[in-house]
Amino acid sequence: MIVWSKGLGKQRLPLVLADATLHVKPTLLQMEGVIEPVCWDYAIKLGPDDLRDFLRLMARRDTAALLAERGGILLPFVGRLLAVAPGLVIALIAHQLGALFHKEAKA
Repeated sequence: MIVWSKGLGKQRLPLVLADATLHVKPTLLQMEGVIEPVCWDYAIKLGPDDLRDFLRLMARRDTAALLAERGGILLPFVGRLLAVAPGLVIALIAHQLGALFHKEAKA
């Protein structure tokens, strides 16, 4: 990922997401790291709406076409997605059922 702002002029700085530290918080995902060579600390905070919007962007046909053009990206991505999908669906169903039963127990 490339980071740029007007304050940087024409300079663009690489932000390597693979090197970020991920923190899962109750209401968001937070990625933290350092942008080299300027040694700037950064934090990226993504809430549920941000993640939903990002997944929608990833599911677009033009995004898939871009990934397909870059050999070796689309198929591993889809493969990993298919590998985690069953567990994710089970976790979501369990969470919804747990919330439902928790509401009924309070009533």
